[in-house]
Amino acid sequence: MKKATKRFLTLLLAVAMVCSLAACGGSSDSGTSSGDSGTSSGDSSSTDDGGSATSDVNNDADGNGRADKVVYGSTQAYSSLTPFLNPKTYTAAVFETLGRYHDYGSDFEGLLMESWEQTDELTYVVTLYDNIYDSEGNHITASDVVFSFETVRTEGEISQTDVIETVTALDDYTVQFTWGDTPVTGAFEQMMSLVNIVSQEAYEATGDGMASDPVGTGPYVVTSWTSGVTMTLEVNENYWANDDQIKFDTQLQNVDVIEIQTISETSQISMALQTGEIDMTEDLAATDASNFQEGGAYSANYTVLEQADYAPKSILVNVSEDAKTSDYYLRQAIMCAIDNEYIAAVVNGGSNQAVYGLGAPSNSDYDEEAWKSYLPERSVEQAKEYLAQSAYPDGTTITLLLIDGGINNDIAEIIQNQLNQIGIEVDVQAQTFGNWLTNKNDSSAWDLIISELSSTNCCAAIFQNAFDTRDGSANEIFADDATLQELLEACIFVDNHTQESVNAFQQYLTEQAYVIPGLVQINYNVYDSTLISEIVYSGEGAVIPQAFTYIGVAE
Repeated sequence: MKKATKRFLTLLLAVAMVCSLAACGGSSDSGTSSGDSGTSSGDSSSTDDGGSATSDVNNDADGNGRADKVVYGSTQAYSSLTPFLNPKTYTAAVFETLGRYHDYGSDFEGLLMESWEQTDELTYVVTLYDNIYDSEGNHITASDVVFSFETVRTEGEISQTDVIETVTALDDYTVQFTWGDTPVTGAFEQMMSLVNIVSQEAYEATGDGMASDPVGTGPYVVTSWTSGVTMTLEVNENYWANDDQIKFDTQLQNVDVIEIQTISETSQISMALQTGEIDMTEDLAATDASNFQEGGAYSANYTVLEQADYAPKSILVNVSEDAKTSDYYLRQAIMCAIDNEYIAAVVNGGSNQAVYGLGAPSNSDYDEEAWKSYLPERSVEQAKEYLAQSAYPDGTTITLLLIDGGINNDIAEIIQNQLNQIGIEVDVQAQTFGNWLTNKNDSSAWDLIISELSSTNCCAAIFQNAFDTRDGSANEIFADDATLQELLEACIFVDNHTQESVNAFQQYLTEQAYVIPGLVQINYNVYDSTLISEIVYSGEGAVIPQAFTYIGVAE
């Protein structure tokens, strides 16, 4: 059977639902990082790993108070610049949303919206600033907000805003959002920070949905772009926001030109740093990091930051009648046989952190100690005992679906080996993102799937995105399980979101072997410390060069 499209974003590296601070807690971290050699977010030391910020350099030749240029190297290739993509490094510079979080778990504020109020259980009313203009001078009003939310349902990578039933312009600067069902914790904040707002006139004038010529309200404009090669962003000299309206690091203009170089091979990232072709990257391979860390050949002018990715790699288990893994004992055998701690210690040079449930350590309601206690002992013998009780006592072949690339293939190979030890063969289906996305919604296409469901704040948001069936659609694992839904609804609303209710849901996931925990990657972020003294991340985990602190800039 085909699964109905989920109403919330569950795409790879999607921005999953962020939770309200009343339920999830928060902090005042600024999102800046400048030298913590461990997981970094909100730290403010000046250099690390041999970096040597140089105070007598001049990176502001024209003396305008901005650095002249920064070059960011990334393995990410952009096939389209439409505003309705999942957040990327460039999108936060070119486009803006109604509101956003400053950083993981920090305060949510309005960006394009000046204020908002919830008028009843299903309704929010948003008031826009009246002075918002895009880079071509188009005045942004409530009708453009309606257009953007209606368009995002069918365009780009972000198409699942069905949680909102209607979006209505009440006047030029007031928009009413009506939910189809009681909003869960953080639903409003998620929607306000998910959809980029653009001028309907400008969007339609491009003829291709801004795929190659984006026009946004952000502090930068795209001046050149060659897909898969390079992109150049320059300061939007007519940026709409005045000093009182600038609240976010994404709104800053600390550098004249941001150049994004696409470098497909991580092996070439290191070379590009060594030759000065790029100034910073998030994509340095773990095996190359030591060259730029203290004592490394290139450590004198570089700072290296290690940061845990916010998107965990988890293994979801298909429990539909179409899948062999509908068999409870087969699932238990798989759970006991897959050792995620071993996987985390081996792939990517061991630069990973094992997780113990459907979430990441960056999530405010992730409880490692409790969740780890729910897991069975990793044991080949115990796994074989479970397999003997299943419908497949002599073993069987199951299908593992994953997106081709990165460390997914390495993870799959180890899973193959671990399951082979108990008599289960694994047919690995490594696919392009588009094919993966299609097949993950087909219950007959896989038994296990490597997924990256994530949230910038709460695990409960991930649970809701993956498992809520209140709208009548199937959940991510095709489970028809009333207890699962009951426990979900007991932890996802503002009034009932507690650590105890979250843990009860996670414990049930583990007991039923619905999700096999995976890992989060440790990213190595490297920057030239003769140019940059501090790097900054957005609430979605992307670097935002417009907010970096640059050395040798005129006061």
